[in-house]
Amino acid sequence: MNVLPIYRSLCLVCASIWVALTAASARGDWIVKDMIGKDQQGRPVYRAMPVGERFRNSWPEKYEEDFQARARKLIAGLGETSARGNTFFENEKRWYGTSMAHILTGDEAKIAAALKGLQEPDNQKDAWHKQTDGIDYYACFTIKHQMRKYFYFGDLLDPAYKKQMYSGAKKWTAQDPLRRPHYAFTQRGPGWGPDVMNSWVDIRSTENLFLMRTTSVYLMAEETGNKETTAKYKDLILDYTATLYRIGMGEWDSENYHGHSMAPVYNLYDFARDEEVKLAAKAILDFFHAVGAVKYYRGAFNGPTKRDYNHVQPFGGSAASMLFVSFGDCPISPEHFESDEVHPITSAYRPPVAVVKLARGEHIKPVEIFASKPPYSATTGLQKDAKPEYLETQYIADSYKLGSLASGTSTGGGDVSGFKLAVWDDEVGGRVLQASPTSHPGKVGSPQYQEGIVTVPNRVAQYKNKAIWLAKDGKAPWLWVIPDDVTVSEKEGVTFLKCDHTWVAILPLGMAPFREDASKTREITEPDKKGKNSKFLGHKVIASQGREGTFCGFAVIAGENESHGGFDTFQTAALKATLQADKLNEGVVTLTGEDGKSLGIFWNDDPGKLGVIRDGELHDFAGHAGHLYCPAGQEPPAAPISAAWGEGELYVEAGGDAFRCAVGEDGRVTFANGKPGDMMK
Repeated sequence: MNVLPIYRSLCLVCASIWVALTAASARGDWIVKDMIGKDQQGRPVYRAMPVGERFRNSWPEKYEEDFQARARKLIAGLGETSARGNTFFENEKRWYGTSMAHILTGDEAKIAAALKGLQEPDNQKDAWHKQTDGIDYYACFTIKHQMRKYFYFGDLLDPAYKKQMYSGAKKWTAQDPLRRPHYAFTQRGPGWGPDVMNSWVDIRSTENLFLMRTTSVYLMAEETGNKETTAKYKDLILDYTATLYRIGMGEWDSENYHGHSMAPVYNLYDFARDEEVKLAAKAILDFFHAVGAVKYYRGAFNGPTKRDYNHVQPFGGSAASMLFVSFGDCPISPEHFESDEVHPITSAYRPPVAVVKLARGEHIKPVEIFASKPPYSATTGLQKDAKPEYLETQYIADSYKLGSLASGTSTGGGDVSGFKLAVWDDEVGGRVLQASPTSHPGKVGSPQYQEGIVTVPNRVAQYKNKAIWLAKDGKAPWLWVIPDDVTVSEKEGVTFLKCDHTWVAILPLGMAPFREDASKTREITEPDKKGKNSKFLGHKVIASQGREGTFCGFAVIAGENESHGGFDTFQTAALKATLQADKLNEGVVTLTGEDGKSLGIFWNDDPGKLGVIRDGELHDFAGHAGHLYCPAGQEPPAAPISAAWGEGELYVEAGGDAFRCAVGEDGRVTFANGKPGDMMK
């Protein structure tokens, strides 16, 4: 193969890009030298377009140094990732972001190739996008990246192409593009394109897609002067912000989609001109980071979660990957990328210091938090009066986070994980131990929309480091999927898991002790029929099954050096714990630890009426449901995060710093960063 013509062609492209950048510099445009600066050691520093101080959280210099260090590793990694792809429907969701990261490497050849790819004619320019001058403003995952391409990298584009994007956007937002009749429409059918959905923009309204669409339509309407559409979408953004602060995210804590929800809001924060909209974008990002901080753990993401996609941690899914950019606190960096990371790296947004300290555990520990989560479509449906659907308990210790839902893990084709344990691993940071009443180890987090994975109702009672999990089937199968370097042992019928800093005792109820299952382990770790390696490499399965009766399950006790002083002491304490299970067939069990603290469960088909008895006191689920976040009980320490259901105010306090944000019914935002004593009402 003669590579000389290819080399010459690439040199010509690089030369043309350099000429364009030089010309842009003369015009005072935003170009590569503005995007990438240098620190005192000559290392790249990634710059955002300026944003006024009144829209920013305070951010210490050391935090910024660490942020830039992580950004350099991420850009270097993304720079080695292929930016080749195609433009069919939403296939730009990965490689558009990667292409923009290639520009940030500063390498002229990569810049040239990336800009060429970002300006490729769309695959469906004639079939779907004639009315927007051939520019794809339809698919939500595409338009999320189109915004940063246009507003941040736009001065690197060919002027004719940028003009084409502007012209197409002006037509796109001349009126609300959502469900505007589309020329390509034929009839309703499978798929999500305009040919079957009859709209100028993607109609899907999962929370992440809703945000991609809403922010993108707003930005392009504002940019092109379409005032009616701008006003309509401003109202929608403000209304969403007000709803979010009252009932939380409908797509709550999704390890798969949380980061995808954040990315388009970075666009809104960076590029919106209207001050009220920019403040709303900041408030949304503050909220997303704060709730993410509760479950982020050293590069991993704990549960429970909605839209759980059975990811392996650390850096499983978009939540941990995106939050890592701001939070760090992990000894390694991701090896696989979402590509959305380019949005926070090029953004002026930084989360509140108190939120970062919450994510890093720089608060009084241990602490137990009660949380409530709304129905899935409530936030995007702007249902400010929605009531909680899920009731969560989260316990944060020095070396682990243990979280559960009273309602347990979804049955049928659901997508909710009801129990997770994130632990500190010396080598990689955070690891997750997952369990479920199922015989399918690849779906141990949630059924992930598949029937037959979890078939029996299940309920969880939790009291700090203790939990009881019952399934309403005395012969139900149970599995744990755990890292294979976790030591598994058995003593006196109790299974013990020994992690680097965290220890777990599993006490069976109506079944044999959990033991390693080689067959199930092979099922999730061997390559598939195409030879592709499993995402569960480095993991193993422990399994058990109920013997008979109406209920089966197990009790869990977690411990660590700070609570027990050593594994042997923990093991002794766990073996001295007592299980009163003579009424197991009625769904009644009590666990009493060596410390005298007791946890009881009394089954109810209604999770909101589940009997959870903590040290003899019946848990008040009605009071629990009155808060998005609140401390468990009246004894100190108070929860590092608090928000009353329906009131529109979030408060975070950690490591001597505090943050408060309030959103009125009209979506107007006020916020403050400071010290706890100054922030008290």
